[in-house]
Amino acid sequence: MLGICGGYQMMGKQLADPEGIEGQGGRYRGLELLPIRTVITGPKIARQRQVTSNFPLEGLPIAGYEIHQGRTHLMEPEREEIHHLYRPLFDDTTLGMVDANQSVWGTYLHGIFDNGPWRRAWLNRLRQQRGLQSLATGIANYREEREVMLDGIADEIAAHLDLTSLLF
Repeated sequence: MLGICGGYQMMGKQLADPEGIEGQGGRYRGLELLPIRTVITGPKIARQRQVTSNFPLEGLPIAGYEIHQGRTHLMEPEREEIHHLYRPLFDDTTLGMVDANQSVWGTYLHGIFDNGPWRRAWLNRLRQQRGLQSLATGIANYREEREVMLDGIADEIAAHLDLTSLLF
């Protein structure tokens, strides 16, 4: 199971919105899949990110964007067993976590699946659980491939249209 953004927040034990920023204010019980608590507060975080993965393969460079309302923290950081059962997903520990079995994943990083090697490593983990062979992880990032395709389409259109009246 993987939750991104609000899905990550819902995977926790508690969601609190004391000021009613996202709707009716109050405290709400989460799915209790991760030992986190989120408090909805301002200002909204919205920024491009470059991080390094800890899971499913350590050391993969990851690009994406972080956009969310609220701050998420471990509920009981002093309990030693929490640190053995849950690990940070990236070198920036505020962006997400994964359980020890790598069956529950949560992150604030949007666009994570655009990162080809990370996506393939994540899918290979699922393949291994099903007894299937792993696929190669040395693949391109989708975002980069998409930009090349869009540039090619734009070049082809520009070659067949007179755009001067639109551009000047």
